[in-house]
Amino acid sequence: MISKQQRQELILDIIQNQPITSQEELLSELLKHRVETTQTTVSRDIRALGIVRIKDINNDLRYQQLQDQGETPDLVVTENAIDAAIIEYAVFVKRVQFMTIIRTTDSSGNAVAGIIDDANLPQVIATLAGFDTIYVTSPDEVSAEALTKRWSALIG
Repeated sequence: MISKQQRQELILDIIQNQPITSQEELLSELLKHRVETTQTTVSRDIRALGIVRIKDINNDLRYQQLQDQGETPDLVVTENAIDAAIIEYAVFVKRVQFMTIIRTTDSSGNAVAGIIDDANLPQVIATLAGFDTIYVTSPDEVSAEALTKRWSALIG
């Protein structure tokens, strides 16, 4: 059994040395290193380590650690991270007055909400997340509509 720190170091090593595009792929790679863990634990590790899915130099989405982005402004990377999370995990987006409701794949609600929270977007006052649903509270209906339009377009 390895420690949390060892597991997280291995995750960083894996994503730095090969293109990992999903949590399932990361779980598979961890198993190859004889590390058994759950998707929930990997999701927590990804958030704790500041790992997001962004486009690499080949324009392919892959997991990368935020501070490895060098001169790229944090807000741009974070917005890309939100877009990537919405594309990967969201299945439904709807606005209800000043709130945007996002339905996600099973067990990814908290992870996606965490990414949205970390972005500190002016259109987001707070999020409330559960197993597969996120409520995003905006300061007004106009802000909520802008978020809903953007995120709906990403999931088609």
